[in-house]
Amino acid sequence: MPIAMFIALALTVAVATFSVQNAQQVQVSFIKWYFEASLVVILLLTFAAGLTAGYLTSVPSRFRGRRELGKCQARVRELEAARPKEPEPSPAVESPSAENLQ
Repeated sequence: MPIAMFIALALTVAVATFSVQNAQQVQVSFIKWYFEASLVVILLLTFAAGLTAGYLTSVPSRFRGRRELGKCQARVRELEAARPKEPEPSPAVESPSAENLQ
């Protein structure tokens, strides 16, 4: 996990640095919408949209993993309940030895 965090941080710093170095105004058109904005804003919004898309793509597998984990934990509880109970060993009672009596 620390390696993934390091890579994510490095990527974020690289995108922020790239965005700040390209701060000119640009015209953006999308279907019938046209607007002008700073290239920094456009790049950061695009980066955020990519992060969001990546996260949303991973959500179904996370739910599937949690569901499988729940099934496995329920199965473990079921098997533990079905296992015959072993009698608990009684605590060992020390018999007095010749050394302890003196």
